[in-house]
Amino acid sequence: MPDTEPRLTAAIVPMSVLAGLVDLARREGHRPDGWFAGTGLTPGHVARPGTRVSFRQAAAILRRALRDLPPGPHGLRVGGRDALVTFGMLGFAIRSCRTLREAMDIGLELHLASGSLMDVEAESFGDRIALRLYERAPEPEVLPFLCEEAMSSSLMLIRSALGSDITPTLVELGYPRPAHAADYHRFFRCPLRFGADAHRMTFPASLLDRPIPTYSPASREAAVDACRRLLRTGRDAPHDIVAAVETLLAENPRRPLTMARTAEHLRLTERGLRRRLSAAGTRFSTIRDRVRRRRATFLLRETSLPVARIAEEVGFSDAREFRRAYQRWTGQPPTATRRAPRPRP
Repeated sequence: MPDTEPRLTAAIVPMSVLAGLVDLARREGHRPDGWFAGTGLTPGHVARPGTRVSFRQAAAILRRALRDLPPGPHGLRVGGRDALVTFGMLGFAIRSCRTLREAMDIGLELHLASGSLMDVEAESFGDRIALRLYERAPEPEVLPFLCEEAMSSSLMLIRSALGSDITPTLVELGYPRPAHAADYHRFFRCPLRFGADAHRMTFPASLLDRPIPTYSPASREAAVDACRRLLRTGRDAPHDIVAAVETLLAENPRRPLTMARTAEHLRLTERGLRRRLSAAGTRFSTIRDRVRRRRATFLLRETSLPVARIAEEVGFSDAREFRRAYQRWTGQPPTATRRAPRPRP
């Protein structure tokens, strides 16, 4: 995938799908640690609410996971979890809508807030309505998983809003029939078509005007606002290689990694890491300084540690060197930050 395509390289994707797969693997005795090698992340990061990955990182992790796990309907199992676990705040917004029509409009607008790894549109065919999935980038090895997860989680959300008896009229998938096709029949309870010209899940259009029993205008507005704020924040998300380097450097600020060691963790050469950071518009030293400055500022404002101890905490062996660096980063000495009033949240 090209380094210059923000939709693929920006770290904007919530970890919900990867978290579901990691949880599934652990419950069945598999170790997912190797899936994350070279990404700057570990399985522990999936449980942190603020962690974001790029589509490129997610696809790399999924490829390794599917090679490691035995064949099976893993996407159906991840997507078939409780809808509010899968969709988070977006699921709450959809269940608070007046009708399925309103819910679909919100879901199509804000689906990226749920950690979706496929793009989605609505199609109308007279008395039928369809959700059509599109690949964000060609990933044939993980395509069945992505379609299974996206369709099953969407159906679970619709069923949670309107009732467990809701069934599509047809599910179409653009790849050959998998060995576990029987699991598709059990889950979707409708005709299936493999090798189709598109990935679609079709419903009667009459469902659009069905009222949702959990309708709550106030809850809907609050949840929609939260999703929109999440997406606005995502527009400023760093390039995935920048986020990966930041994550590695922040893991142990007392012993900062060199550029060579960081490249080794990311399974890159030092030259390759320098090239990718340059393509993202930054340098290793800039990221390292940012991580140190952020940690030092936190310790100055939130603790009473002496400046010499804070210098050690952010990887400086000499307090004078730390003071000079902090003056360069912020334009003021560490003592000025300590005396300044704390910013309001």
